[in-house]
Amino acid sequence: MDTIANRPTPARGPRVSAYRVLAVIGALAIGLLTAVPALGHAELTTSDPPDKAVLDTPPTTITLTFSEGLDAGKSSFKVMGPAGAIGTGTAAADGAVTMSLDGLTLAPGAYSIEWTSAAADGHIDRGTLSFSVTEPQAASPAPTAAPTSSAAASASAAASASAAASASAAASAIAAPSVAATPAPSGDGAPAASGADVLLPIIAALALVAIVGAFVLRRTRTV
Repeated sequence: MDTIANRPTPARGPRVSAYRVLAVIGALAIGLLTAVPALGHAELTTSDPPDKAVLDTPPTTITLTFSEGLDAGKSSFKVMGPAGAIGTGTAAADGAVTMSLDGLTLAPGAYSIEWTSAAADGHIDRGTLSFSVTEPQAASPAPTAAPTSSAAASASAAASASAAASASAAASAIAAPSVAATPAPSGDGAPAASGADVLLPIIAALALVAIVGAFVLRRTRTV
Protein backbone atom coordinates (compact mmCIF):
# COMPACT_ATOMS: atom_id res chain seq x y z
CA MET A 1 0.00 0.00 0.00
CA ASP A 2 1.51 3.28 -1.12
CA THR A 3 1.84 6.11 1.31
CA ILE A 4 1.84 9.82 0.63
CA ALA A 5 5.55 10.00 1.26
CA ASN A 6 6.22 7.40 -1.42
CA ARG A 7 4.17 9.21 -4.18
CA PRO A 8 6.28 10.81 -6.97
CA THR A 9 6.42 14.59 -7.01
CA PRO A 10 5.13 16.09 -10.33
CA ALA A 11 7.62 18.05 -12.36
CA ARG A 12 7.19 21.86 -12.23
CA GLY A 13 8.31 24.40 -14.82
CA PRO A 14 10.13 27.61 -14.00
CA ARG A 15 8.00 29.85 -11.83
CA VAL A 16 7.54 33.37 -13.28
CA SER A 17 7.20 36.17 -10.75
CA ALA A 18 4.26 38.59 -11.21
CA TYR A 19 6.60 41.50 -10.49
CA ARG A 20 8.73 40.54 -13.45
CA VAL A 21 5.67 40.57 -15.73
CA LEU A 22 4.65 44.04 -14.55
CA ALA A 23 8.21 45.27 -15.01
CA VAL A 24 8.27 44.03 -18.60
CA ILE A 25 4.90 45.66 -19.39
CA GLY A 26 6.04 48.94 -17.88
CA ALA A 27 9.23 48.92 -19.91
CA LEU A 28 7.31 48.28 -23.11
CA ALA A 29 4.91 51.17 -22.36
CA ILE A 30 7.80 53.57 -21.68
CA GLY A 31 9.46 52.50 -24.89
CA LEU A 32 6.31 53.16 -26.90
CA LEU A 33 5.81 56.58 -25.34
CA THR A 34 9.36 57.66 -26.08
CA ALA A 35 9.22 56.32 -29.62
CA VAL A 36 6.11 58.37 -30.56
CA PRO A 37 6.70 62.17 -30.60
CA ALA A 38 4.50 64.23 -28.35
CA LEU A 39 1.53 65.74 -30.20
CA GLY A 40 0.65 69.40 -29.41
CA HIS A 41 -2.16 71.72 -30.48
CA ALA A 42 -1.72 75.49 -30.85
CA GLU A 43 -5.36 76.28 -30.08
CA LEU A 44 -6.86 79.77 -30.24
CA THR A 45 -7.50 81.09 -26.73
CA THR A 46 -8.45 84.78 -27.23
CA SER A 47 -8.90 87.31 -30.02
CA ASP A 48 -9.04 91.08 -30.24
CA PRO A 49 -11.67 91.97 -31.38
CA PRO A 50 -13.65 89.06 -29.91
CA ASP A 51 -15.58 86.67 -32.11
CA LYS A 52 -18.96 88.10 -33.30
CA ALA A 53 -18.22 91.52 -31.78
CA VAL A 54 -20.24 94.56 -32.97
CA LEU A 55 -17.98 97.64 -32.83
CA ASP A 56 -18.86 101.33 -32.99
CA THR A 57 -15.18 102.21 -33.52
CA PRO A 58 -13.25 100.18 -36.13
CA PRO A 59 -10.11 98.43 -34.77
CA THR A 60 -6.69 99.44 -36.09
CA THR A 61 -5.00 96.20 -34.91
CA ILE A 62 -6.19 92.56 -34.87
CA THR A 63 -4.44 90.11 -32.49
CA LEU A 64 -4.95 86.35 -32.04
CA THR A 65 -3.47 84.51 -29.02
CA PHE A 66 -2.81 80.73 -28.95
CA SER A 67 -2.20 78.11 -26.27
CA GLU A 68 1.30 77.08 -27.53
CA GLY A 69 4.21 78.46 -29.45
CA LEU A 70 3.69 78.76 -33.19
CA ASP A 71 5.66 77.80 -36.24
CA ALA A 72 5.91 81.29 -37.74
CA GLY A 73 6.42 80.01 -41.28
CA LYS A 74 3.18 78.00 -41.28
CA SER A 75 0.93 80.15 -39.07
CA SER A 76 -1.06 83.14 -40.33
CA PHE A 77 -4.53 84.67 -40.57
CA LYS A 78 -6.34 86.54 -43.34
CA VAL A 79 -8.87 89.36 -42.85
CA MET A 80 -11.75 89.55 -45.34
CA GLY A 81 -14.10 92.55 -45.65
CA PRO A 82 -17.02 93.77 -47.80
CA ALA A 83 -14.61 94.63 -50.65
CA GLY A 84 -12.48 91.44 -50.38
CA ALA A 85 -9.13 90.69 -48.74
CA ILE A 86 -7.88 93.34 -46.27
CA GLY A 87 -4.52 91.93 -45.12
CA THR A 88 -2.62 89.03 -43.56
CA GLY A 89 -1.43 88.68 -39.96
CA THR A 90 1.58 86.59 -38.92
CA ALA A 91 3.59 85.51 -35.86
CA ALA A 92 6.66 87.61 -35.06
CA ALA A 93 8.95 84.55 -34.69
CA ASP A 94 8.97 80.80 -34.06
CA GLY A 95 7.64 80.05 -30.60
CA ALA A 96 5.52 83.22 -30.39
CA VAL A 97 2.01 82.63 -29.08
CA THR A 98 0.38 85.57 -30.90
CA MET A 99 -0.28 86.63 -34.48
CA SER A 100 -1.22 90.24 -35.30
CA LEU A 101 -2.03 92.65 -38.12
CA ASP A 102 -1.88 96.42 -37.52
CA GLY A 103 -2.26 99.69 -39.46
CA LEU A 104 -5.86 98.90 -40.41
CA THR A 105 -8.43 101.44 -41.62
CA LEU A 106 -11.76 99.62 -41.73
CA ALA A 107 -15.02 101.01 -43.11
CA PRO A 108 -18.43 100.04 -41.67
CA GLY A 109 -19.43 96.50 -42.64
CA ALA A 110 -19.00 92.80 -41.82
CA TYR A 111 -15.54 91.19 -41.53
CA SER A 112 -14.16 87.65 -41.10
CA ILE A 113 -10.79 86.29 -39.87
CA GLU A 114 -9.62 82.96 -41.32
CA TRP A 115 -6.68 81.65 -39.23
CA THR A 116 -4.24 78.73 -39.45
CA SER A 117 -1.96 77.76 -36.55
CA ALA A 118 0.95 75.33 -36.75
CA ALA A 119 2.42 73.97 -33.51
CA ALA A 120 6.11 73.22 -33.05
CA ASP A 121 5.50 69.52 -33.81
CA GLY A 122 3.76 70.45 -37.09
CA HIS A 123 0.16 69.91 -35.95
CA ILE A 124 -2.21 72.24 -37.88
CA ASP A 125 -5.38 73.86 -36.56
CA ARG A 126 -7.76 76.12 -38.47
CA GLY A 127 -10.75 78.32 -37.62
CA THR A 128 -12.82 81.37 -38.56
CA LEU A 129 -13.87 84.43 -36.53
CA SER A 130 -16.16 87.33 -37.42
CA PHE A 131 -16.94 90.87 -36.30
CA SER A 132 -18.71 93.94 -37.70
CA VAL A 133 -18.30 97.72 -37.63
CA THR A 134 -21.46 99.84 -37.42
CA GLU A 135 -22.30 103.02 -39.31
CA PRO A 136 -21.41 106.24 -37.43
CA GLN A 137 -24.36 107.98 -35.79
CA ALA A 138 -25.42 111.35 -37.27
CA ALA A 139 -24.85 114.28 -34.92
CA SER A 140 -28.03 115.68 -33.36
CA PRO A 141 -28.82 119.31 -34.32
CA ALA A 142 -28.10 121.87 -31.63
CA PRO A 143 -31.28 123.11 -29.90
CA THR A 144 -32.43 126.60 -30.84
CA ALA A 145 -31.86 129.07 -28.03
CA ALA A 146 -35.04 130.41 -26.48
CA PRO A 147 -35.53 134.19 -26.88
CA THR A 148 -34.58 136.30 -23.87
CA SER A 149 -37.24 138.05 -21.82
CA SER A 150 -36.35 141.47 -23.28
CA ALA A 151 -36.58 140.15 -26.84
CA ALA A 152 -39.90 138.47 -26.04
CA ALA A 153 -41.23 141.70 -24.50
CA SER A 154 -40.14 143.71 -27.57
CA ALA A 155 -41.82 141.24 -29.89
CA SER A 156 -45.01 141.35 -27.81
CA ALA A 157 -45.04 145.17 -27.82
CA ALA A 158 -44.52 145.27 -31.58
CA ALA A 159 -47.36 142.79 -32.09
CA SER A 160 -49.67 144.88 -29.86
CA ALA A 161 -48.80 148.11 -31.71
CA SER A 162 -49.44 146.44 -35.06
CA ALA A 163 -52.81 145.12 -33.86
CA ALA A 164 -53.79 148.59 -32.52
CA ALA A 165 -52.84 150.23 -35.83
CA SER A 166 -54.88 147.70 -37.78
CA ALA A 167 -57.91 148.26 -35.51
CA SER A 168 -57.62 152.07 -35.85
CA ALA A 169 -57.41 151.86 -39.63
CA ALA A 170 -60.47 149.62 -39.73
CA ALA A 171 -62.45 152.04 -37.52
CA SER A 172 -61.47 155.01 -39.70
CA ALA A 173 -62.58 153.18 -42.81
CA ILE A 174 -65.99 152.41 -41.25
CA ALA A 175 -66.55 155.95 -39.90
CA ALA A 176 -65.54 157.81 -43.08
CA PRO A 177 -68.54 158.65 -45.37
CA SER A 178 -68.56 157.10 -48.74
CA VAL A 179 -67.57 159.53 -51.47
CA ALA A 180 -69.91 159.80 -54.46
CA ALA A 181 -68.36 158.65 -57.61
CA THR A 182 -67.26 161.51 -59.84
CA PRO A 183 -69.34 161.41 -63.03
CA ALA A 184 -67.38 160.42 -66.02
CA PRO A 185 -66.82 163.20 -68.56
CA SER A 186 -68.97 163.19 -71.69
CA GLY A 187 -67.57 162.61 -75.07
CA ASP A 188 -67.02 166.38 -75.83
CA GLY A 189 -65.08 166.95 -72.70
CA ALA A 190 -67.97 168.70 -70.79
CA PRO A 191 -69.01 167.15 -67.52
CA ALA A 192 -72.20 165.10 -67.72
CA ALA A 193 -75.32 166.75 -66.21
CA SER A 194 -76.58 165.37 -62.98
CA GLY A 195 -80.27 164.53 -62.37
CA ALA A 196 -80.92 167.86 -60.55
CA ASP A 197 -79.40 169.90 -63.38
CA VAL A 198 -81.80 168.28 -65.87
CA LEU A 199 -85.02 168.60 -63.78
CA LEU A 200 -84.64 172.27 -62.82
CA PRO A 201 -84.98 173.69 -66.39
CA ILE A 202 -87.94 171.38 -67.03
CA ILE A 203 -89.73 172.58 -63.90
CA ALA A 204 -88.94 176.19 -64.76
CA ALA A 205 -90.31 175.71 -68.29
CA LEU A 206 -93.52 174.10 -66.98
CA ALA A 207 -93.98 176.93 -64.49
CA LEU A 208 -93.48 179.46 -67.24
CA VAL A 209 -96.04 177.65 -69.44
CA ALA A 210 -98.52 177.57 -66.56
CA ILE A 211 -98.10 181.31 -65.92
CA VAL A 212 -98.52 182.15 -69.60
CA GLY A 213 -101.56 179.88 -69.83
CA ALA A 214 -103.20 181.47 -66.81
CA PHE A 215 -102.56 184.97 -68.19
CA VAL A 216 -104.06 184.03 -71.58
CA LEU A 217 -107.07 182.42 -69.92
CA ARG A 218 -107.71 185.51 -67.83
CA ARG A 219 -107.49 187.80 -70.88
CA THR A 220 -109.97 185.57 -72.73
CA ARG A 221 -112.52 185.79 -69.98
CA THR A 222 -112.22 189.55 -69.74
CA VAL A 223 -112.92 190.07 -73.44
